[in-house]
Amino acid sequence: MANADTLRLSPPLQEHCDLGAATSYWHDTQGLNLPALLALGPAFEEVQTKRDLNFGYTQSDIWLRTHLHNDSDEAASWLVRFEYPFLDHVTLYTLRGQLSEAQHSGSALPVSTRALAHRQAVFPLTLEAGEQVTLYTHVSASGSKFLSYALMTPEAFYAQNDRHNFWLATYFGMLLALSTYNLLLFFGLKERVFLYYALFAFGFTLAILTFNGLGTLIFWSFLGDNTARLVAFGFTFASTMGTLFAQSFLNTALYCPRWHRAITFFRGYCWLALIAVMLLPTQPALRLMDITGFTASLLILACGIYCSWCRVPSARLFVLAWSLFLLGAAVFALRNLGLLPANFITLHGIQIGSALEMLLLSFALAARFNKLKKQKEQAQAETVAMLKHQETLLEAKVAERTYALERLANHDMLTGLLNRNGLARCASQALERSRQQHTPLSLFMCDLDRFKPINDAHGHEAGDFVLQQVAKRLTHLARNDDHCARFGGDEFVVLFEGLCDPKAIDELRCRIEQAIQQPIKLPDGRLVCIGVSIGTSTSYDANATLESLMREADHNMYAVKSCQPYYRYGSAG
Repeated sequence: MANADTLRLSPPLQEHCDLGAATSYWHDTQGLNLPALLALGPAFEEVQTKRDLNFGYTQSDIWLRTHLHNDSDEAASWLVRFEYPFLDHVTLYTLRGQLSEAQHSGSALPVSTRALAHRQAVFPLTLEAGEQVTLYTHVSASGSKFLSYALMTPEAFYAQNDRHNFWLATYFGMLLALSTYNLLLFFGLKERVFLYYALFAFGFTLAILTFNGLGTLIFWSFLGDNTARLVAFGFTFASTMGTLFAQSFLNTALYCPRWHRAITFFRGYCWLALIAVMLLPTQPALRLMDITGFTASLLILACGIYCSWCRVPSARLFVLAWSLFLLGAAVFALRNLGLLPANFITLHGIQIGSALEMLLLSFALAARFNKLKKQKEQAQAETVAMLKHQETLLEAKVAERTYALERLANHDMLTGLLNRNGLARCASQALERSRQQHTPLSLFMCDLDRFKPINDAHGHEAGDFVLQQVAKRLTHLARNDDHCARFGGDEFVVLFEGLCDPKAIDELRCRIEQAIQQPIKLPDGRLVCIGVSIGTSTSYDANATLESLMREADHNMYAVKSCQPYYRYGSAG
């Protein structure tokens, strides 16, 4: 018989299930194993909200208990996934009657000993038809303990994992590129500001790579319990380098000597903190990391605001960039200390803030680079040429990535409608539905008449405005399941699914003609009118393709256009 708090599972309808609502917890100050825990029989506390699973820097271990029941008539496979990756040791016990099965994971374990080789603690779980089990999870971690976890089907888990890996790879690729690029700038220009920035980015990347679990998964799982200490070292080192970068970038020794002395004094504390995080027990080291990082960010921001008020060059961009980083660092530190709830923003805020901050600082450094380049003497021409070559290579890589992303885009930037790629994708799906459901697919090709005189008389901005209004009118007439596309220039294509009646097609064509022919009020208040020639085609053949529909509609459209009055563009001669 299932308990009142048992979570009932109904695969395959449920792909993702949050376990927090059916979980109870207990603080373990003795380091018990499962038999000792069951013999002791402690009173578990029920989780009321997700915030209850954020235990902060608690000294004790945490036990979680969840009752599960498979309501399906078939066996089901699941994955238990902990959202927070920075957990040293996580042991999942699956209690079936009197028998229990133990699985181990966590950032402090070698990859080969984890239940599943993943950056987060993930455990496979199989439930037989109608089976009820109790999950006991023992978590031991020196860092902040945020223990939100969920049950996912393997398909949902790996689909989500692919998305997360894409963004993480993009994020860390950006950090690595910025670090390397600024290091090359330092070697070329011999300006320490680029070295300080590269070291700051390196320390931050080291810490965040370890914190997210990718570092231990790929590179240094052999560190064991020292993994958390590497996070503390990386963030504290980044704070130290950040003070040097701020002084050099803002030239505080010249513009604000008092702030320069204050930051220098604080950096002495940072060096002591860097030594301390290597010697202190892990949890105090992590607390010291949070305090040091938050204080350094706040101090640098205050200095930047003062320099901005004094009109120091590039200080405003520096303040904007550092404000974003401070916001991310603040939510990271306050969540670790248990003062903020754990959610997507507080878990990933430091990554979002740091990415924006480093991009903005890179722009500021690029401006500094251009200024320094103008000041170099002729003897440094070869160095400048080498740096230009590196800059060209980086710009080429960015251009290649931008081009690849643009190729993947499915929508027209001007009108918001589908572009050709998007139309091809939607048409392929619509044709497949048409074959399966034995329903026709109608294609309307709309070519605007009298559009060129608007461009000639009012300018391309007015022409773009007219195209946007036409797109809005087509979208308004289309149903939710229809697809509108800008095929190119002043040509639009609309796919209608399930239109069987030729009379209905003619009526819809008339409605589109009437809608487009309505006067359009330009932003300057003038009214313009355009016409439209519409060619239609309908697929009744299972072998129909988008190309065949387009050819037929294009032929019919030109037949309609040939019957339209002839409009002479340009002045009369």
